[in-house]
Amino acid sequence: MKLKKLLALSLALVMISGILVSCGKDQTPKAPSDGPPAEEVTLKEAPMLAEMVAAGELPELSERLPVESDIMVETDKTPEAPQYGGTLRRSHTGEWDYGPFCEEPLFRLTEDGGITPNVAKSFEVSEDGLTYTIHLREGMKWSDGEPFTAQDCAYYYNYMLVSDVDETGKVTKSYNGNYYNWYKTTDPADGLTKPAIVTVVDDCTFQIKLYSPKPLILQNIAIDNKWMFAPKHWYQDIVAHDTTKPHWSGLDVSVLGGEGLTDITEEQAVANAAARNARFVFDDYTQLGNQLGYMYWNYKDRPTLRAWNMDSEKTDQSYVFTRNPYFWKTDAEGRQLPYIDKVEMVTMDTGLYAQEMIAGNLDMSGGFDVGLFPTYKAGEATGGYSIYTSPQPNWTVCSMELNQTYKDPQYAELFSIPDFRHAMSIAVDRNEMNEILYAGLAVPAQAAAPEGTAEYIDGAREKWTEYDPAAANALLDGIEIISSTRNADGYRTFTSGGNAGKGILITIEGHEGSNSAEAVALLAQYYKEIGIQVVEGSNTTRPKRQEKVVNGDEVMALYEEKLNVFNAAVRPDRVGANRNISTWIGKYSLEHQDAWTPEAGSEIAEIVELTKKLQTVTTTEEAEAAGRALLENHVENTWIIGYLSVPDQYTAMSNKVKNFDPNFISCDELRFYGNAKPYTWYIGQ
Repeated sequence: MKLKKLLALSLALVMISGILVSCGKDQTPKAPSDGPPAEEVTLKEAPMLAEMVAAGELPELSERLPVESDIMVETDKTPEAPQYGGTLRRSHTGEWDYGPFCEEPLFRLTEDGGITPNVAKSFEVSEDGLTYTIHLREGMKWSDGEPFTAQDCAYYYNYMLVSDVDETGKVTKSYNGNYYNWYKTTDPADGLTKPAIVTVVDDCTFQIKLYSPKPLILQNIAIDNKWMFAPKHWYQDIVAHDTTKPHWSGLDVSVLGGEGLTDITEEQAVANAAARNARFVFDDYTQLGNQLGYMYWNYKDRPTLRAWNMDSEKTDQSYVFTRNPYFWKTDAEGRQLPYIDKVEMVTMDTGLYAQEMIAGNLDMSGGFDVGLFPTYKAGEATGGYSIYTSPQPNWTVCSMELNQTYKDPQYAELFSIPDFRHAMSIAVDRNEMNEILYAGLAVPAQAAAPEGTAEYIDGAREKWTEYDPAAANALLDGIEIISSTRNADGYRTFTSGGNAGKGILITIEGHEGSNSAEAVALLAQYYKEIGIQVVEGSNTTRPKRQEKVVNGDEVMALYEEKLNVFNAAVRPDRVGANRNISTWIGKYSLEHQDAWTPEAGSEIAEIVELTKKLQTVTTTEEAEAAGRALLENHVENTWIIGYLSVPDQYTAMSNKVKNFDPNFISCDELRFYGNAKPYTWYIGQ
């Protein structure tokens, strides 16, 4: 099983040694899939692009690609006789599906935990570990034909990601809405943690300068800020700049990507965006930055480096993505990628995708719920498609998070009691739940890493998974703040405080498109047996639900249908306190402006301290130790109650789609299907 590769997960950087040389003459050894073809080849392009060249609508292919030595060549994914053209029609499960599908990051995280250059051509690290020199590809262009240079990387960091910094090193403003603390290191001169300094060296080179070593900085970039670049020419009049003030770094704008900028207020930026196109009308500057800065792939006309670009309006029912004529990768025979002309993300109720595959109206249905497997399998023989499995580091496909900082303090106190979480876990019949929700295809499991991954801890998956309602009742009987008796409706009550005499009622937030309604209905039956009432809250879209989650104390409990954790040391988002995206951590998350300070010495305090340590470690050994301690804390405390797990991701793929290799690890950190390199797939007969 390929997932076992993660047993050897190494946090050591994939260092590429070499010397700093001029743009386009980098003598650094290439990544395995980088560099020109070994033999002289003739460059080739898709017929639809050749027609545009013949009509004078596009430059010649050689003028659209980087210089020959800097073309990225996919040597390991070249089929014998690929065919250009066609449209891949596939299921559409949201912006975090089609976003990663087409994504091209500066560096890619590899399945063994290292990194490999992608948009970047190569890199070097200084002996003291404080300076990272990044080389780009000479002659590379944005999808609108404008040059892609180091100016685009420095401008993005210095004016979009880190718009302003106060005297303590705190980032006080970010166009993108999120500044990742992974760029911060401790300045030994004053003990303050400060953001990195990013400067232009030349058109094809920029540097990241740290105050103290941060051995996982490139992994952090590959995961949390994989698009560490933006088309300066496109943004410079819709991003606010105050050129009358010195830049927060204290450096001259000439090395920061700031040359040519003019004064733009936030109000002017919003107005300028609206004046460009009706699709760029936003309520305020915050929304403008979040949508066009962070979620940019949703918008037509925004230049990218991706294989396909959005060619639809965000309001359309389905989205069409059309090939990028300036895409900078070829196969080993000199064919410009991608092979497929268009990708259509078809929107419909998730339960209908199987029928569309069976009818031959879709080419791909990806990542479908394992509970739908029997339906897909029944149509496989006659539908002209095959079902594939790909490994995933799945902790759980069915879990509940209890908010440790819920706005009603009595519930927050109840959720903090280990015996309560223990009771809520063993009160559930996981085997029955599996049969009803997943046709018996899932595995009963606690929320913990599966065997075969680097995160695996012996016994963690089995903890508190036995079905024992009698023992659950006994545990609850011993909790002083709730009654051991039941009210007229059969539920326990609070014994004191503002909720004294009131029945315990836990509202679980699910979302449409998942099986939350069915799952919560089952949970309600199990929990009634132990005197706890459970109901589902608003069953809305996942993005709408997430808006409530990030408030920190609004969501009481959350039903999560998928939790994957690739590596806690590299990305602790779901098990640490660095992000506000998890319900269980609530306002203890460091990302909250009014973050709570946990009680000293508490288990939650350890989570917070370990998260802070991961942001400041200077060695891989320290990072590994902190990440492991986070996992052990979760095993000890079961902050997330897991019910079931699925070790594989399922894909239904038309037999006409060729060169798809399902043997890839699917998870957010590796960009889901992006890790399977869709630009190397083609549609055959």
